[in-house]
Amino acid sequence: MVWKILSSITALCLAGSAFFAFDNSKKVKIEKELLARAETNQQQLLDRKKEGEEAQERKKAQLAQIEKDRDQAKEDVVKVSAEAQEKEAALALLKTNLEQVSQQVSVLDAKIKDAGDIKGLIAQIEALKKDQLAAEGEVANKEQALSQAQNKLAELKGAVASYEATEERVRKGVVEADFSARVSGVFDEWGFVVLNKGNNGGVFANALLEVKRGKDVIAKLKVKNVEPLISVADVVKGSLVEGNVIRSGDMVVATADQPALPNGGPSTIKPPAPDSGTTPSTPDSMPTTPPAASDPFGAPAMGGAAPAAPASDPFGAAPAAPAMDGAAPAVPASDPFGAAPAAPPAGGATPAPASDPFK
Repeated sequence: MVWKILSSITALCLAGSAFFAFDNSKKVKIEKELLARAETNQQQLLDRKKEGEEAQERKKAQLAQIEKDRDQAKEDVVKVSAEAQEKEAALALLKTNLEQVSQQVSVLDAKIKDAGDIKGLIAQIEALKKDQLAAEGEVANKEQALSQAQNKLAELKGAVASYEATEERVRKGVVEADFSARVSGVFDEWGFVVLNKGNNGGVFANALLEVKRGKDVIAKLKVKNVEPLISVADVVKGSLVEGNVIRSGDMVVATADQPALPNGGPSTIKPPAPDSGTTPSTPDSMPTTPPAASDPFGAPAMGGAAPAAPASDPFGAAPAAPAMDGAAPAVPASDPFGAAPAAPPAGGATPAPASDPFK
């Protein structure tokens, strides 16, 4: 019996346990559902919170932009106010100027009414302008003529200075430092030579010259007579180097010890060239026509060559036979005035043969 009672109690306990287990399982299921809902709600709240924060950031940025726009608007208002004041001041100035211009127009209208014939005044003004242009052209012509006259005066002053320098050289017998000529005739018995240049070639009376053979000076000359194309120079006594004779073709140059000019040396100013078709004047007022063929000193040959040696004694001696190859004339056998033949140079040297003047 007891076991029945125990079995009944056990069955009752099992039934109670099953009931409580079923009830608990329903409660657990409900709790799980509630937990899932709570988690879902929590996630939704988090999402809403994030959206709210983002919206708050956007609102803050919009607020900052609105404040910035407000400040810019304030600045624009200040600037526009200043510009409005400037415009008002400019408008007031324009009104003042307009009043002044109106007054000037009124004055001009009054003057126009007082002036009368405007066209006549304009014609007078045009005539005065033409007269002014004509006067300006005349002034320009006068200025040009004055400039030309000044240039001509400067040229004349230069020519005067050149001629004064030339006159000084002529007076002192100073030739150019680079002067050179050739001996075209030698007359040992009478102590002079003939040069192939005259005053047209820069030779002046009393000029001191040197005869050079190579680099050596063999004699000194002093110009005695000058013509346009030739000149005669005396051999300075004692200047002929012993053992040498002057020959045709020897080089003649300016001496190193010629007189000094006021400027400290020989002038290098060249006188202006004469006008075409005129004959240059000579310092000594000598004839400008070339010497005749019978000139005792011989005119220079055409083309600038040295003149041929005279064919006869310049003072009337019997004509000598012409030398071959343009050599210097043979020394006359006797003085045309009856003097004895010249003695040979000291030292026993004899003149070179007349047929070759350079040996």
